[in-house]
Amino acid sequence: MTDKVTVELSKEYSEHLELLKQIIPSSTGEQITDNGKMVEALIDSFMAFINEQAWWHEDSEEQSWESCGGWSCGCSH
Repeated sequence: MTDKVTVELSKEYSEHLELLKQIIPSSTGEQITDNGKMVEALIDSFMAFINEQAWWHEDSEEQSWESCGGWSCGCSH
């Protein structure tokens, strides 16, 4: 299933999108020429960042919990 979303960009953001299409390759390493594909790549990149941050946060909480011996000792997370 494909959802169709229409996005209007100001000239400034349109220029940024064109620059990003030259810098960020597709998942196959090719240059992205389609605006929709570039937006998909940016969303994928942002979601990967969010997942990485969530993993780091969970890992950090586990380490803090373990460093307290499992007891609440006022450790800050």
